[in-house]
Amino acid sequence: MTTPIYIEDIFIQFFVTINTQAMPMWGQDKSAAFSFYESLIQNKPMTQNQRSYIIKLLHKYRNVLQPYYDYADLLEPPLWKNPIRVVDHSKKVWVEQDDNRKIWACFRFPFTLKEKFDTEIVTNEGFFTHNSSIWDRERRIRKLAIYDYNLIHIYEFCKEHGFELDETFMEALSSVEEIWQNTNYYTKKSEVIDGKVRLINAPEDAVIFFESKKTNKLTSDLILAKNMGYRYIGTPTNMFETIAHNESNKFFAKDIEQFLQLSYGVDGKVVLILERGDETAQWIKYLADKIDELGYSKTDFRVCFRSSNKDNPEFNKWVNETGFGGKISDAKFLIFQQKPAKWLFKNENDVIIVATNELLPGMNSTARAMFSNHPCVVFIGEFKPVKHYKENIVEL
Repeated sequence: MTTPIYIEDIFIQFFVTINTQAMPMWGQDKSAAFSFYESLIQNKPMTQNQRSYIIKLLHKYRNVLQPYYDYADLLEPPLWKNPIRVVDHSKKVWVEQDDNRKIWACFRFPFTLKEKFDTEIVTNEGFFTHNSSIWDRERRIRKLAIYDYNLIHIYEFCKEHGFELDETFMEALSSVEEIWQNTNYYTKKSEVIDGKVRLINAPEDAVIFFESKKTNKLTSDLILAKNMGYRYIGTPTNMFETIAHNESNKFFAKDIEQFLQLSYGVDGKVVLILERGDETAQWIKYLADKIDELGYSKTDFRVCFRSSNKDNPEFNKWVNETGFGGKISDAKFLIFQQKPAKWLFKNENDVIIVATNELLPGMNSTARAMFSNHPCVVFIGEFKPVKHYKENIVEL
């Protein structure tokens, strides 16, 4: 009795021959062939589509390989060692707790849904904390850290795509909905009572910190509260209330006059990061003229960088003569080029506003991080800056 020769064994020998003889393959074919080879040497079964692809590759290269490995007569009829792998098209979501007491929303769904799931849930909804989204290779399930995602949005996604909703997931959803229905008891916010800012739903340590930093200047205390995460719940009537009210941390001032009015309306330091280029000195000189024109003092400003004496020898002299030099501690405005200095983060500086004249993405990584994380970032210019995907820049 003749021992059957299986397609799995033929393909393994086919791939080995291709490599030992250094025979050329189309890039897409080689990538697929390598993937099939790795699965077959592990004795993994193939789906019907994978089987068809394997047969197609064997037919496509049979004449080229004939001098080294003649397998053409072994392909009909194709004999397979392992049964067809049935693709699991089931969709289910449930909640479980791991050994470290971390709670996960767990998902099983077909590969065809992966791109949509990643786009609508993982990318758009997650906070990207460490290990907030993982793939359990052994169990072949996706796991999301439940507190890092919008559970109601997940529910709507699963409902739309026909997931089986496990009882554990529905219980977790009910808890979230209860919090949402009683949001007034949980949401961090601020309000104005008798001309003073008050934090709502704030723990004792937050109240103590706010009391130690507030100045009883309404505009300043509103933005201080916003910077602590307590947004103003009233209807905005000016740019200070607009900043305090909006969830976004990015705002647009149409000119230097508006920027200065905002900055002098609040207590604390203002960091101004200028784009790098030949026009930096010109922009600072224009700023100096506006300061004089509007009646502010240039001694409130410090230029915290210097030009190369080779490129612009007069600039450093002009900075000192204008009054833009001096002690950092005495200044309200700290001006940097392209990126803030490291000492800004080492010393205690109450930076209430970060501003820039940069209108295009592409700043230094330190500056980008500061712009992403600081609660109040102001773009200054005649035109609105180019925003990143899903970024909201509020006009003042």
